[in-house]
Amino acid sequence: MKNHSLQHYSHDLGMAVHDTWTTARVKSALAMADSAQSLHIHVKTHAGTVALSGRVLTHRQCEQVIERVRAVPGVLDIDARELLTHVFMPASSMQAPDAEEANEYRPPLPRREDDQ
Repeated sequence: MKNHSLQHYSHDLGMAVHDTWTTARVKSALAMADSAQSLHIHVKTHAGTVALSGRVLTHRQCEQVIERVRAVPGVLDIDARELLTHVFMPASSMQAPDAEEANEYRPPLPRREDDQ
């Protein structure tokens, strides 16, 4: 019984080390490609699946990030659902895409008589 639990523990430890090593390789690959962009991308690895989160400026950058990650040894799968694209017009200033994230004041809506 103890032998089985030791093997299980050893396997889990080996997977954790492999995931940590894969995360480091992915972060390194992203930093080598574009160090400024890589600061906005978060990487987590679990059982060989790399989860990417954060923001990139364009859909093309999102595709490039996924291509770079796919080329890293040890990556079995990629989950980029949390890798968001922030599209903006070149002449505009960067604004938060969601009203919840924006630091702007919105006056309360006027109350109608039937709301009371």
